[in-house]
Amino acid sequence: MALGGCSTHIPVPDPQSKSLTPLLKKDANQSALSDPFCCMLPQDLDVKFPEYGPKVNDLERFEQALAPYVEKNGIDKENLLEIQTTFDDRYFSPWYYTNTPQKVQEITWPLRAFRGGYGNNLIPVPPSWFEGIKNQSNFESYGTINQKAITLKWMNMRAFPTDKPLYKDPSKAGDGYPFDLLQNSSVNYNEPIFISHTSKDGAWSYIFTNNASGWVPSDGVSIIDDATVSAIKKSQRLFVIEDNIALYDTRNQFVAYCRIGMVLPLEREEGDFYYVKSVDRNNTIKILSLPKHSAHIGVSRFNKSYLISIGNQLLKNTYGWGGMYGERDCSSMIRDFMTPFGIWLPRNSAAQSRKGEIVSFIGLSDDEKLSLIKEQGVPFETIIYLKGHVLLYVGTYQESVIVMHNFWGIRTVDKLGNKGRHIVGKAVISTLELGSELDDYDSSMKLLSRVESMNIFTRTPVLLARQAKTGLKK
Repeated sequence: MALGGCSTHIPVPDPQSKSLTPLLKKDANQSALSDPFCCMLPQDLDVKFPEYGPKVNDLERFEQALAPYVEKNGIDKENLLEIQTTFDDRYFSPWYYTNTPQKVQEITWPLRAFRGGYGNNLIPVPPSWFEGIKNQSNFESYGTINQKAITLKWMNMRAFPTDKPLYKDPSKAGDGYPFDLLQNSSVNYNEPIFISHTSKDGAWSYIFTNNASGWVPSDGVSIIDDATVSAIKKSQRLFVIEDNIALYDTRNQFVAYCRIGMVLPLEREEGDFYYVKSVDRNNTIKILSLPKHSAHIGVSRFNKSYLISIGNQLLKNTYGWGGMYGERDCSSMIRDFMTPFGIWLPRNSAAQSRKGEIVSFIGLSDDEKLSLIKEQGVPFETIIYLKGHVLLYVGTYQESVIVMHNFWGIRTVDKLGNKGRHIVGKAVISTLELGSELDDYDSSMKLLSRVESMNIFTRTPVLLARQAKTGLKK
């Protein structure tokens, strides 16, 4: 499992093929009834809560706010970047589909990959559970609905039609919580989607968004007609720039929370409020309100003011694998950061690393990598990639290469060779040698040594640029 953790799935070995040891050990003198977590109410528990562990130097030395890095390294762009002109086509892509955009063999990979693992009770999941999931997935009906739709709430997007988690091995660092293998991604409220089919019981719908596909609860989606699609697409776009801002209907009833990364169709602006179009489960357009300070109309130029204000919001996030709990992981943080600027990025780390102009680090020493980043990296427009993790380059500071990233923990190894994690679990600003001063730091897993490439995602790849000039097909 990668240090940072973006949604990426690894086939799970069948736990029946190896000897299993209990994950929890009980004192020999302890009876079942003395277990405080067996049946007591939370308010009756008498437990000592953990305190903060050792401090990490980078997080103490470097200010955990964007202003100093933006002021030193940022540039106000006077014109829109070329990449910003393609946002609408990307965002509304699910509404251009008339058939499923992928073959059934492609999207059924979880049924082949996950044939073992541990459940929410931390014991191996029996083969019968997987057979039940396969039956419930109803892929013989794939592509039988094929309808444009919209989301009615923020939702987790699952690899199987279930909320239950699946862990590779909870006894090993990086293979248990929070790395639920079935958490594929998440989807925002009021977002364009395309529905393929439903589970056998109808409780789940298989959807395509503009960046991922997977299962969501059927009560969170609504099929819409072409008139509604047209009304939304013709509206001006409102880009949300603050998290956890409440949306209210005309009766002043709460409807949903806004999040950075959301795009809403503007109805009108009035006083201190924007009014936006939403759709209910009856395909009826409703008008909702939100305060003006929480959004801006249209794509923003790439300027220092928005980089600071939006980035500081994202630095408040704790880590959310695949977007769980309404939080963000490494790739969703960068994706949402760029959305208010009208820059569309893919959802997972590997796909993000292939966006734009790519510079490889293969065969370079750590010092050579740092020199290349300083020489060719563009602050706030460059992703640094290692397998399973992405970091946003924010420039140099105090002669160090500085990155912003949301990640789980620093790799550790004790004197007996036992591997673990020093949990950070949030968005941070750091160097590429984060945690190297820790006593049990695993130097073989240093971020800098593992980074494979960087890509300037605001640039057109050199090959495509040459093809365009020569009239070749892209």
